[in-house]
Amino acid sequence: MTPAPAQAVLATPLDPAELLAIVRDLTVLLERETALVRGLKIAEIGPLQGDKTRLTQTLRRLLKQCENGANLPAAARLKWTTMGERLVAAATDNERALRVGRMATERLIGAVVRAVRESRRPHACYAPRKPATRDLGVSGVALDRRL
Repeated sequence: MTPAPAQAVLATPLDPAELLAIVRDLTVLLERETALVRGLKIAEIGPLQGDKTRLTQTLRRLLKQCENGANLPAAARLKWTTMGERLVAAATDNERALRVGRMATERLIGAVVRAVRESRRPHACYAPRKPATRDLGVSGVALDRRL
C-alpha cells in the first residue's frame, strides 16, 4: 500500500539548503521581474513566469513540510530569517510595480476608448435621422401697419 500524498510530505525530511536556495532564487527572480516592469520591458517578463510558478510551488511544498513538524537547524534559521525578509520585500515591491503597471495600462486603454468615442461623428450610423425640432420660442408675429 502506497502512502497518501499528505503522508509522503511528512515522511520527506526538510533540506535546509534546498529551502534557502529556493528562497534566494525566487527573490532574485522577483527583483528581476520588478526591474523589467519598471523598465517597460514587458516582452521579457513572459519567459520568467514558468520559473516563477515552479519556484513558488516548490517553496509552498517546503513550507508545508515546515508546518508539518520539520524544523530548521539553528544556523539555517538565521539565514532563513534574513532571506525571508528580503523575499517579503521583493514580493511587496514586485506587487506594487505590477499594480502601478496595471493601473497605467487601464488608464491608457480608457483614454483611447474615450478618444475613439469622441472622434465618432454623430450622424455616421444606420439609424434614421431624427426630425428637426421646432424652435418654440416665438409662436407668432403681428405687424402694425398703421403708420
